[in-house]
Amino acid sequence: MKNKDTAFLNSLYMDFSTENELDLFLKSLDEIWTDKLYSQLKQNGLIRHVISKVWNKGHHRITQVFEYDSETSFKKCENILNVAFTPENCPTLAKFVFKIFNNRGIVVSEFKYDWSI
Repeated sequence: MKNKDTAFLNSLYMDFSTENELDLFLKSLDEIWTDKLYSQLKQNGLIRHVISKVWNKGHHRITQVFEYDSETSFKKCENILNVAFTPENCPTLAKFVFKIFNNRGIVVSEFKYDWSI
């Protein structure tokens, strides 16, 4: 099915060196992803943000999916995040060492279950 309200997505993988490091990061999410930050992102077009812990054996990884109402919104939010996540503005995040892999794209097909049926 084609999505008539095409959204711009960013899918991000974060790899940590150990399970303990990943778990410590997850315990710090409220310090990193604050209500103030989410409010700014929402005002600039962020529709949805999901953080998932990958449970494949041998990986210490989380995934994040960001959904925006447009590529323009993505660019605005990217600028906000670049400022928010500097060591001066987010010292909690600066404590962690991880590798990031980004994938950006436009929704071309989507299935959503209609719970009202």
